[in-house]
Amino acid sequence: MQKERKQNLLLLVVFLLVGALVFTGLFYTDNKYTSALPGGWGYNMLQADPTQPAFLVDGWEYYPGELVEPNTLSSRKEVDHTYIGEYSNFSSHLESPYGVATYRLILKNHGVPTELSLYFPELLCTGRIYINGTLVGEQGSPEPYRPHVVDGIYSFYAEERTEIVVQCANYSHYYSGMYYPPAVGTPSAITRMLTVRMMAYGFLCFSALAIALSNLALWVFIKDKLNKYMGFLCLFFALRVCYPFLRILGIPSVRPLYALEDFCGNIVLLLAILLAGEISGQAARKCHRKVAVPAAVGLCAATIVFPLFILPYAPIFINSYGLVLFGWKLAIGTYLLFLSVSGLATNSVLSRYLLCAAGLYGLTIAISLLTANRFEPIRSAWPEEYGGFALVVGFSALMVHRNVLLMTENQRLNLHLQEEVARKTHSLETLLNERKELLANLIHDLKNPLAAVRSYADLVRGGGVSLDGETTEYLDALSERVVAVEDRFDLLQGFSRGERGISAGQLICLNDFLQSFYENNRPDIELFGHSFRLELPHTQLIVSGDTERLRSALENLCYNAVSFTPEDGVITLSLREQNDKAAISVADTGAGIASEDLSRVFDRGFTHRSDGSGEGLGLFLVRTTALEHGGTVEVHSQLGKGSVFTLWLPTTPDR
Repeated sequence: MQKERKQNLLLLVVFLLVGALVFTGLFYTDNKYTSALPGGWGYNMLQADPTQPAFLVDGWEYYPGELVEPNTLSSRKEVDHTYIGEYSNFSSHLESPYGVATYRLILKNHGVPTELSLYFPELLCTGRIYINGTLVGEQGSPEPYRPHVVDGIYSFYAEERTEIVVQCANYSHYYSGMYYPPAVGTPSAITRMLTVRMMAYGFLCFSALAIALSNLALWVFIKDKLNKYMGFLCLFFALRVCYPFLRILGIPSVRPLYALEDFCGNIVLLLAILLAGEISGQAARKCHRKVAVPAAVGLCAATIVFPLFILPYAPIFINSYGLVLFGWKLAIGTYLLFLSVSGLATNSVLSRYLLCAAGLYGLTIAISLLTANRFEPIRSAWPEEYGGFALVVGFSALMVHRNVLLMTENQRLNLHLQEEVARKTHSLETLLNERKELLANLIHDLKNPLAAVRSYADLVRGGGVSLDGETTEYLDALSERVVAVEDRFDLLQGFSRGERGISAGQLICLNDFLQSFYENNRPDIELFGHSFRLELPHTQLIVSGDTERLRSALENLCYNAVSFTPEDGVITLSLREQNDKAAISVADTGAGIASEDLSRVFDRGFTHRSDGSGEGLGLFLVRTTALEHGGTVEVHSQLGKGSVFTLWLPTTPDR
């Protein structure tokens, strides 16, 4: 355990050192404040190589509380000076954070005149830009006040002396005026800078969004806290870092925009706390449950309530609100570092990485706060955003790990399922074979007495015994019925052995087949007192199949009808064609079938005879015969009014 703690501590130190080194590199190579133009009070010197963007940070003349026209500024004797970012709002010079101000700077060019572009990040929350006394652009309207959050690019021709005047007004946001340094350079240099910046934020935003959405099913539907925390963290991180694209498009709804940004940022902090608490094992501690998490939830709510409903009408709270946010973020950064250190005993590689990423996120939050107005990235993102993306990468690794585990488990289950299916199939095959053999033996044993009956009948008929005509007819009928029963036994015996093949190419004219069937079975059916009718179409219908199977199926349907139809009832055998199919129907005027039994009448073993007789095999064999012929069988019935069984068979195309 001690060895693992040392290894985890070493990994955390490596993470923090790498983060510190990356920030140090960004501070000196991608920082607006270290890329500022030189100058003095009221002026900046244009860079020797304007193909590299530089920033107008220092030396601005500052006129708080008034919107001064450019042509009146040269006569001013008393002038304040400031650098961009020194004041977060107007409260240092005015009685309120809200108000107006004017900024002025002279850009001197000791080189040849050249065409340049001036890039202004959002002016908080509205402004006008003048170059050499000419209005070149507006971001909203200071008078009347109409805020508009948008970035602007303005071209001008830099000669020896260029005057830049900016008028700002704010009555919407807790930041005011020129808070972000503007850039100057050739048009291609500014375009290149913005393109690289958009690519960096596009990568952060869309990769986080893609990771969240591609694993949506895992973190939304699977009941796992870690999955949900990481999934929502990715989603809100993507929303938080999409603001550069909104600035390019321009947003007139200032308060909802900044409230949404603050809310998403604090949701990411909350989820980072929950995540680190779960992994480190601190989630069950009272200070985590009763202090850290409720405070984070409260700040998320405050970032919606204060900007939208309190600060616009009580600007006196703006500075206090800013201090609370600053202190909260600093405390969260420190707490995340604490959670990372307290969870060093974990032995999971993935959990170890996530804890280190949470610690790195805490460090980057502290760095972003402590270097405010001394560091602002030119082409890349803020340190806090890189720290959040480290957690996003952790979620990606977590989802890959979970997917690998799911695939491994699925493979194991599939293999086990295949083995179980094979075992069950073998058992069922053994059982079915035994039953088929038993049925075949039983049929064989039953055929012997039938053969004896037929032999005795033949013996009586040929033994020279004087028989009257009626007795002779009875003996002939008995012999025919014995032969018919033997044929049925042969068919059942074949079925029991799995001999279900239909003779290929055996064409049957259903008109002739049903006519023959009707004539052969009419005496037997009408013997029970029923009226047996036949209805055939004029068109001949041809199907491919086995006459013996079809005859057996129809006998089952007709004699079932006999069983459930009272004397003087009517049984109708009919044939028709519909949609290239032949429909053979057996209708009766019998007792009918209850609606709850209709779905089960073709099931094997089902019978609804009142006396309990029957094995429930006849209709099952009818359905089997229909399926063997590529058709179906259906039933329509009404209690007390009779039933109609219909055998649908596909007709042959060349009839």
